[in-house]
Amino acid sequence: MYVISALIILAAIVVGISLLRLRLRFEIGPDRRLLFVGLGRSGAQSDYTNRVRSVKLFGIAVSTKPIEKRPPEEKAPGTPEEKKVPKATEGASKRERSIKDLLKLAPRCIKPLWSYQAGLLKSVIIEQLEAEVEAGFDSPDITGMAYGWYQASLAAVPAVVGRLRYTPDWTGASFRGNARVAVALPLYRLIFRSMQLLWRLPLREIIKVAIGKKKGGQDG
Repeated sequence: MYVISALIILAAIVVGISLLRLRLRFEIGPDRRLLFVGLGRSGAQSDYTNRVRSVKLFGIAVSTKPIEKRPPEEKAPGTPEEKKVPKATEGASKRERSIKDLLKLAPRCIKPLWSYQAGLLKSVIIEQLEAEVEAGFDSPDITGMAYGWYQASLAAVPAVVGRLRYTPDWTGASFRGNARVAVALPLYRLIFRSMQLLWRLPLREIIKVAIGKKKGGQDG
């Protein structure tokens, strides 16, 4: 009975974790520069305006420390630079890897990798997208072209209408703006896509080529 209960609790925890989202959020504005990377509401947040970096757990900051600028390392004058000499590994077997085998294997990996990348991009969820930009160029003609491209982009992607706002500045070169963007990737989709990739890749051949063959011999 206790074993079954423990398995049920473990399964519930695994399912709960897989439903979390890998999240990237940043805010840029005149008085705010913020970057958050984490899983769900837990992760690392960097506030570049107040120069503070914090670790959050379920949205609550559990650790905070200032962001310090690292001064460049200065070497004493007249001190010769030490050259690192790679140490020879005694007893290590020398192996060679065939470029021909690698080239034969590459076409079989391109399609699964491309499908994996495209699948991840399709799985990304845009949670927040708000941007306001007021900008101009030296020439009013170029500013007009930029505004025309902006209008064409709105027509091509109606989902961003009302989220991306661009106000042209016809007086000259300038740039002012702010943006709030948050994108997320559900963890279960990442796990599913990764398992698909491992299933489609010729892992046995990849490992064999990566290990290589002993020089002057042949691996069994």
